[in-house]
Amino acid sequence: MKPIAEAIERIMRKVEIMDGYERPMAPDEDVAERIDEMYDRYGYIPNPESIEAVRAHLSGYGILLSGPAGVGKTFLMKCLGIRIYTSARVAEYGIRGLSDLHEATQRGPICIDDLGIEPTVSEWGAKDDVLKTFIAYRAERQQARTYITTNLTSDEIVARYGDRTLSRLVGMCKLFRLTGTNRRAPEPEAAT
Repeated sequence: MKPIAEAIERIMRKVEIMDGYERPMAPDEDVAERIDEMYDRYGYIPNPESIEAVRAHLSGYGILLSGPAGVGKTFLMKCLGIRIYTSARVAEYGIRGLSDLHEATQRGPICIDDLGIEPTVSEWGAKDDVLKTFIAYRAERQQARTYITTNLTSDEIVARYGDRTLSRLVGMCKLFRLTGTNRRAPEPEAAT
């Protein structure tokens, strides 16, 4: 498996995305202030990758966080105050219900949480991937930032959704890979 950065470079060679356009990044003082606020309010302890993700968020970018389970991807989105839709919840709308979801989410930032765990939806005997359609819609008509969390690698995103979807994600989001140990793992009890 290739890391997500290698897959992005491969796709960037195929299509021209964000051709030379970069927003100025948020200053260190703003990032430190936001992280302090997140620590005070939620007890959030950042790692270097999440600090850069917060910087990108404060600079006006959507962000895609990938990494193993339990490293704090969804928790970071909650700390940033982003409205979260699980990918399974988006899939429940089905193809026929996507217009309702688009209407409800088009003006505000949203996070699609756990991209890749949602089922493929069957309607009228045809199988379709609702998330692929939803991501394409957000990319084409984006009026607000899109955020994504996933345990998938870039190769797994391409295998599940295709090169076009990964290319759209790269166009909408700054990508970050969070590492570390599973923070949800139970602590061993002290011996008495």
